[in-house]
Formats: sequence, structure tokens, C-alpha cells
Amino acid sequence: MTEELAEAWLINNRVNLLLLKELTPDALRCTLSTRGGRTVGQQLVHVYEVRRSKLEAADKALAKELPAVTREQGHDKRLLQQAFERSGDAVAELVRQCTDGRVKGFKRGIAALVGYFIAHDAHHRGHILLTLKQAKVKRPEILRFGPWEWNKI
Repeated sequence: MTEELAEAWLINNRVNLLLLKELTPDALRCTLSTRGGRTVGQQLVHVYEVRRSKLEAADKALAKELPAVTREQGHDKRLLQQAFERSGDAVAELVRQCTDGRVKGFKRGIAALVGYFIAHDAHHRGHILLTLKQAKVKRPEILRFGPWEWNKI
């Protein structure tokens, strides 16, 4: 079951990478906030930083390969892509290492941690897509149904 859990996580991460691939520089800077809330790019930084902090608690060796990314760097598409690729692989490796289901820093175990990560990622993907829609940013057709094609991603 460990490999299936890792694969579910990696599919989720590929959905994030699909979204990121389709975002333009203007889309990364888009926000609906009138009081300094996060841009689309800054939401992606937040997602990455949550992954990084949970990995730090679970396995310092895996986390040390993940550099911090600041809010100000949230508009650097290449940096975000690298951050998501590296953190995605690191979480998959953590899953593979937790063959007994236990993980340091998350008392409910590795399956619950992966569920947490996927829910958190999906929550912010939804925010991002809604922000783009309400800001009238044209979204490619692939972002309508592509994220739901888990047998193809």
C-alpha cells in the first residue's frame, strides 16, 4: 500500500505542476485582495512552505534539500516549478520510508499526512482557479478537466 499512497501523492503533485505550467506571469501576480493578501504565486509559495515545514518535522535529511522560498519569489515560475518537483519527490520518498505507517511529527500517521497535504494543495488550487476566474484571466481548457484526469496524469 505504501507505493500506492506515494503514487496518489505524486498524481496530486503533477496536477499542481500542470496548473503551474499554464500560469502566465500576469496570472502569477493576480490577486483579488484589496488589503495585501496573497497573489496566485504567493499562494503557491505558501503550499510549498507548508510541505517544507511538515517535512522538516518528519525527516530533516529530506527537508534539507528544500530551500526556503519567500513571498517575494512567488512570481518566479521556474523557481516554483523546481520547488514543487523537489518537494513532491521528497514527500513521496517520506511515504516510501514509512513502511510501518508512522511518521515523526504527525501523530495520525503517514496516510493522514498525505491526506492533509492533498487537501491543502487542492484547497489552494481551488482558490487560485477562482481568483483567476473572478479576475477574468483566460484559463486554458486543460485546467477545466485536466486536473480530474488522474488515470492520465
